[in-house]
Amino acid sequence: MSRSDQRRRRALRAAAPVAGLLAVGLLVWQGSTAAFSATTTNTGNAWATGNLGLTNNGGTGSFSGSTTGIFAETGLKPGSTGAKCITVSSSGTLAGNLRLYRGTFSGLNATNLATNLNITVDAQTGTATTNVLANCTGYTGGTAGALYSGTLNAFGTTFGTGSTAVALTGTPTERVVYRIGWTFPSSVTDNTLQGSNVATDFTWEVDNT
Repeated sequence: MSRSDQRRRRALRAAAPVAGLLAVGLLVWQGSTAAFSATTTNTGNAWATGNLGLTNNGGTGSFSGSTTGIFAETGLKPGSTGAKCITVSSSGTLAGNLRLYRGTFSGLNATNLATNLNITVDAQTGTATTNVLANCTGYTGGTAGALYSGTLNAFGTTFGTGSTAVALTGTPTERVVYRIGWTFPSSVTDNTLQGSNVATDFTWEVDNT
C-alpha cells in the first residue's frame, strides 16, 4: 500500500467520528422541535367605504347633479309672494345630514334687494318614487319656514350656516322635497329698490359627520 493510500485511510478514520456526531446532533435537533400543533383560520377579511351622492330634479322631474334655477321672478312689487318646490335625491349608502345654502349674489342693487326679500325653507321627506315638481303639486310638508325663515341676504352661504339639517338614513334612493317660499313685504317703501334684481345659486350638501 502506498503512503498516499495510507494517509487517505487515516483521514477517513478521523472524519468518521465527526460525521457520526453531526448525524446524531441532527437527529437530536429534529426530535427536540417535534410537538403537537393545531391551527384555525379566519379568511377573506376586507374593508370598503360607503358613499354619498346627491342629484335634484330642477323642478322639472329629470334628476341631475346640476340643474337650471327654479326661480325666474319678474315684476315684483311690495306685497308680491310665491313659492317653488324642488326634489333632492340621495343615492348614498351612508347616513348623513342634508342642508341647503346659497351662493354669492349678482345683479343690480342685489344686496339691498336680498335684504328686503324674505324666504322660508321647508321640507318633506319621501320615498324613492317621490318627485314633486316646481309647482309643488303633491307637496305635503309645512310652509312656515321650519328649516329657515328670514331674509335672503341672511341665509347661510356654507354647510354649517345653511338651513336646518334633514336627516338621511343612507338607504338609496331617498328623496327630500324642498319648498322655498319668498315674499317681498308690503311694508317696503324704499324707492331705490325699483329696477333692482338679485340672482344666486342654491346648493344642497350632505355630510355624514
